[in-house]
Amino acid sequence: MNTIIFGLLTASVVASAIPLESPEEDFSQFFGSSRIVGGQDAPDNYAPYQVALVFGRESYPSLMCSGSIVSRRHVMTAAHCIDPFIWRGELLETFHARVGSNLWQTGGYTIRFKDYRNHPRWDPFDIKYDVGILFLASPLKLGERVAVIALKYQWVDGGENAFVTGWGLTSAWGHLPYELQLLDVTTISPEECAAGVLAAGQGWPTPPINPRAEICTFHSVGHGMCNGDSGSALVSQKDRKQIGIVSWGFPCAIGAPDVHTRIYEMKNFIEPILKK
Repeated sequence: MNTIIFGLLTASVVASAIPLESPEEDFSQFFGSSRIVGGQDAPDNYAPYQVALVFGRESYPSLMCSGSIVSRRHVMTAAHCIDPFIWRGELLETFHARVGSNLWQTGGYTIRFKDYRNHPRWDPFDIKYDVGILFLASPLKLGERVAVIALKYQWVDGGENAFVTGWGLTSAWGHLPYELQLLDVTTISPEECAAGVLAAGQGWPTPPINPRAEICTFHSVGHGMCNGDSGSALVSQKDRKQIGIVSWGFPCAIGAPDVHTRIYEMKNFIEPILKK
């Protein structure tokens, strides 16, 4: 049914509906493999800020979500990408990430996290204020292949050319790629987004669109986000600044808008953390 939302399937609802028996429980049975639908292989080092969020042993990892490097000590992602990996108030040790590579399994290097903060207004039911910051155990080694992305706190309206990179599913039941995928998209107005979400819901209840906290994109049928793309950066083509975070949508690329957390509204949450 189209009203199943890929942001929810890959995180918070799974975590709340299925109690963990131990902090080592294998989440791979709940998470789909990941790749953008209708994208293309990203050029090497196209997105040096890209982070692959991974769970499990390094010899047998499972790709969960993506994130973006926003400082030497911080990675930003969707809050729903963090929730399943919290055990008794702390992050699971087997939740880690890879940076500096277009391949989520190899290349670059592995990083670890010591803490996290989700937005105080994060609502896993309506999927609003879907943003979290992961604190690194040690500072990143920045260079040509590992870089910080600038954040755009100005309002972005419809008609802005943008792009997303990620490892999300090729389709609702697609396969796991090794190469980072790239998809060019265009932002749409809040009115267009609300109408598109309503039509895609086919009369079933869907999360409301909050224009201040969310920004939507659209490409065409057969092109869009899917399971595993959550947490990826939505980046403006104009100045290559991050304007959104992949949050939720309808699986997958069925001609409905993709919904992203809007960076504009998150400044008061993000900036104090980065300044510390």
